[in-house]
Amino acid sequence: MSERAPRPLKARLLRALKWSPLALVAAMVVGWWAIHRYPKLASWLVDGVRAVVGPKPIAWAEDQAYAAQDRYNRWRYKGAAPTTYWSAEPPPAAPPASALPAASGSASASAPTPGFPPPAFAPPHPGVAAPTDGQWVAVHDPHKPDSAAPLYKALVHPDPKRSFALVAVVAIDLSRVEVRSVPGFGEPASAALTRDKRPGLIPEAALPRLLAAFNGGFQAVHGQWGMMVDGVTLLRPRPIGCTVARFKDGGMRVAVWKRMADAESEMDYFRQTPPCLVEGGVVNPAAHAEKNTGWGATVDGETIIRRSAFGLDRDGKIAFYGMGDALTAGTLASAMHAAGAAEVAQLDVNWAYPRFFFFDGAAEPRVSAPLAPVQNWKPDEYVRRAEFRDFFYLAAKP
Repeated sequence: MSERAPRPLKARLLRALKWSPLALVAAMVVGWWAIHRYPKLASWLVDGVRAVVGPKPIAWAEDQAYAAQDRYNRWRYKGAAPTTYWSAEPPPAAPPASALPAASGSASASAPTPGFPPPAFAPPHPGVAAPTDGQWVAVHDPHKPDSAAPLYKALVHPDPKRSFALVAVVAIDLSRVEVRSVPGFGEPASAALTRDKRPGLIPEAALPRLLAAFNGGFQAVHGQWGMMVDGVTLLRPRPIGCTVARFKDGGMRVAVWKRMADAESEMDYFRQTPPCLVEGGVVNPAAHAEKNTGWGATVDGETIIRRSAFGLDRDGKIAFYGMGDALTAGTLASAMHAAGAAEVAQLDVNWAYPRFFFFDGAAEPRVSAPLAPVQNWKPDEYVRRAEFRDFFYLAAKP
């Protein structure tokens, strides 16, 4: 009798996925635990299963898991005080940067932007606000701890129904800090750069000035949003994409692509995201639509997930990064707008991908602290440990 030919890998995986309902529930619980304990491993497994069964089963599973978590959190935190990422005591009022001594060096590189830090802002929903909401806390340059801080951070609770939903916002003085974009060694997927030309690391030349690093945008499979770095286009820009761009003269802009396409030749880099959350100082009305899936929501449009965003003030002098938990696109937009961002692009979403780390200023830089609680990070991320996905980093201007 002849031997039975082995089944193809895809057929075997599909058969393995046809589990009983009880086993499926158990798998979801284990997967949810893995996402929070080992986020990079979990994301790799999810991408592998998605390649076999397609995006809809994965979207359904994520939908059920996030919906269950949201129901649990709303029960757990009903009537509770707002959650926070740092001290609930109001910090002492920070002196304006203009009142502090300027760092040594050229005035153009070290002088703070007038009006930085931004003024304290009113939380959009006082009923769920913590005492620290809207108050900026200085984050000093570890290389120049006695100089005016180039970064400030603040908390804001943007959802009147969820006291556990919150956003940490970082304000960045663009007169003293440059925002650089780096492709990961795998994402966004593109044939334009070979693996040896995309190491997924912060360049060695920037390490002595390194302040922080944070996540980029979606994987290529999720929208094919454009990206260009150092004159190499990994993915062509889409006309409707909200675009974070840095120009060769050092200026930055956040806008829908069709409003800046004519200046493509003047750009140092661009990274696209879904449509802008805030444009011209106005929150995109579509961001509040319950069933709008354009910013990474689940199948039924009600996902409450970790999200991140990047924005600029009206003058393009102050940048804002925001990330937080239990957010919709609309609540993230409201938080960024309240903090002072007039143009906002949403970056990556879901538990494992939004991430922001401060560095310690050592000769061999290491992560000193995360902006918000994240799982399983390593001290040498971005500097010695290559990143699969694209990211941005902040460095003091030379």
